[in-house]
Amino acid sequence: MYIPPYASVPERQTLIEFIRENNFGTLVGPALAANHYPFLLTESEGDLDLWTHLARSNSQWKSLAGETCLAVFTGPNAYISPAHYANPLNVPTWNYTAVHALGEVSVVTDSGLAQDRMSELVRHQEALSGTGWKYELPEEFHRQLLAAIVWIRIRVTKLEGKFKLSQNRKREDYDLLVKALSSVPGNEKLLRYMKLTDPFKDSR
Repeated sequence: MYIPPYASVPERQTLIEFIRENNFGTLVGPALAANHYPFLLTESEGDLDLWTHLARSNSQWKSLAGETCLAVFTGPNAYISPAHYANPLNVPTWNYTAVHALGEVSVVTDSGLAQDRMSELVRHQEALSGTGWKYELPEEFHRQLLAAIVWIRIRVTKLEGKFKLSQNRKREDYDLLVKALSSVPGNEKLLRYMKLTDPFKDSR
């Protein structure tokens, strides 16, 4: 991913938290096959693993074992109009957030582990959505559910993030942009990331 210095996110924990909050990602495997899945991120003794499940009828999982793949996670974004700047003689652009995780894939063959990961993923999603559904299913129904999917693990070997959030603008333009975005409902998450990467925060 092309990352200009001002948009680079070197803090590993920030990238981890980003994936956990924006965990519906795109998995790009061999032959440029791409599919979209919810991911669970786990960390143990410094190692990062991404876990997801595919329909058994989805042939992508068969081509992934032992291969290197890319998982792409995107977060809040917004079109940026030159009308927001002090001088509108500018060009439109886009503010966005993204994290890429590169790693090697293995297929999960341990049914107990697969069930544990499914339980963890459901708990994570229920916490994110603020709902209270319990993952408690009839045994036979649950068995059929798990038989219809395949879990994979991606041992992450490279993690990089790009938060392109107008950090390269002058302070006047940056502040005008924040004010404009703040007036539009739905930009709360984007503004939270802009606050995190505010290039002028040390001088405010």
